[in-house]
Amino acid sequence: MIKRSELSILIYIILVASIVGCAPLARRISDERVAKAYLQRGREHEHEGDLVEALRQYKLAMTVAVDCRNRVDTKLRSLAQKHYKAGLKFHNDGKYALAHQQFLIALRLWPDYPEAVERLTSRKRIKIKSYIVHTIEQGENLSQLAETYYGDSGKFHIIAKCNNLTDAARVHAGQEIKVPEIEGMEFLVGKGTLKTEARETVDSESQGREGHALKEQEHEETLEAEHKEEEKQSADQVAIYRENGVDLFRKGEYQEAIVELDKVLSVYPEDSMALEYSFQSYFQEGVALFEKKDYLAAKDRFESCLLYKSDCDKCHMYIERSENLYNEIHYQKGVEYFAREQLVEAIEEWELVRVIDANYKEVDHLINKAKKIIKKVEELKKSQQERE
Repeated sequence: MIKRSELSILIYIILVASIVGCAPLARRISDERVAKAYLQRGREHEHEGDLVEALRQYKLAMTVAVDCRNRVDTKLRSLAQKHYKAGLKFHNDGKYALAHQQFLIALRLWPDYPEAVERLTSRKRIKIKSYIVHTIEQGENLSQLAETYYGDSGKFHIIAKCNNLTDAARVHAGQEIKVPEIEGMEFLVGKGTLKTEARETVDSESQGREGHALKEQEHEETLEAEHKEEEKQSADQVAIYRENGVDLFRKGEYQEAIVELDKVLSVYPEDSMALEYSFQSYFQEGVALFEKKDYLAAKDRFESCLLYKSDCDKCHMYIERSENLYNEIHYQKGVEYFAREQLVEAIEEWELVRVIDANYKEVDHLINKAKKIIKKVEELKKSQQERE
């Protein structure tokens, strides 16, 4: 049997798909109506015990939602690619902070964007033998320095990275800049003060019989260093997801924040910041939905809050109020339909109540009563037709 939580999630997916603009307005309305029709028929078959047909109807409803999701996913990927390309342009221009921001946006829109992940997590190490301390003169820039010291103006980014500059174009006269001598790259010593870094090296030939053991030790140290680097890159990626989640929360984009924070918790289940912001995201979403009188969706959010803080008294209070208000609204609608002799519509409203609480104001009895009346009316019509 389909669980209540699964129905709630399914309804929510369809509603979200219509809200985010997965199609033009007329198409969204059509999708929503079709999905709701499938859901209603599924509930009817489930109540009648025909679970095979009920499942088929639910799958049809989900197909509508998946179609919307796929359209949205295509649009999001296209938008992510635009931001990624903008990030590349900023990066090539030496505007690294702006590039980083664009790569973050691209990753937020497309969480598994491989190129964006690589840009944000890769750590290419350059071996520096020594460096020149160069004082910037009026009118000088990093491209000119790269031409002077490397014979290639396009290598300005090496100087920018060495000096932790977020914008390679923002240098000023009198500023001291380190120009590194890179191992394996021609270095043209120009004006400036040459400074070297003292490094200890091991001459394996002088070690005699200890040479082999030393090589094995170096190999083990290399593997350990590589392992630590992999762990660091993984941690860096998780930090990006955490940063995205917190940023989205502060912008009030709670559902998107939850998606990002879930990626953090999948790696670090006890991450205190991700847990707190996930709780707050669900709670704020629940309050917003409650105020919009979308009580079923609000109830789902507050129940999700309890996964993070089971002792949340406000959550329990909101869940109870959401259930009561949701049930009362649909119960009263059913009563109004029943009074107007719209029995099918009355049953549909009471069925919504019964999914939440079968004992609410004898709603089960009212549904059976309405069905008996419908059956009796059909029998009378059939009898009358046979007489004619």
